[in-house]
Amino acid sequence: MREDSDQITIVFKSNREGIPGTLQLCLDHIRQKTGNSPLHDDLMAKIKWVIMELLTNAVKHSGERESVLKIGLTMDAVILEKEDYGKPLVLTGQDKKKIMWPLEEMVRPLDFPIYHNGMDSLCVRTDETGRAIFFIEQLAELEMPALLSDTSEHFGLLIMTKASDEFAYEHEPDTGLNRFISTFYFNQPLP
Repeated sequence: MREDSDQITIVFKSNREGIPGTLQLCLDHIRQKTGNSPLHDDLMAKIKWVIMELLTNAVKHSGERESVLKIGLTMDAVILEKEDYGKPLVLTGQDKKKIMWPLEEMVRPLDFPIYHNGMDSLCVRTDETGRAIFFIEQLAELEMPALLSDTSEHFGLLIMTKASDEFAYEHEPDTGLNRFISTFYFNQPLP
């Protein structure tokens, strides 16, 4: 998280029952910190979706009893980070190939299509450090994937990528730390 951010750190006990209260705590913090310059309802809805998905990810995939959620506000952005020491990310592509973290040197960098819903294709690009940057490619024509018959495990990643201005995953092999980062830029900087 950037040095100039106003940040709150929340320890989330990874259980489904804790999601509503934690979500409300996060949204209240953002509303309080933006005070006289409230964020647009559309932006708040996107932030809410991403927080919900990050918390759901903690419950379903981390394998840990708790995760840490950090919410930072800068003059030009809201930054959400979810950290845990659970299982590293494993992505299965549309061709059933898998990539998993930590990435081996020989597979960096990599572009990898993960999932599509008929209109959008969720892709990931890795860089030399092994950081995963998620992005959406618009499909030229409507395609009905077989995945729609059983919603993919990657659907949450699609939601977070579409809602965020930037969405990424980092894994620190030395410590085992997993970090998802979602950034929302403001149209106008906060005063």
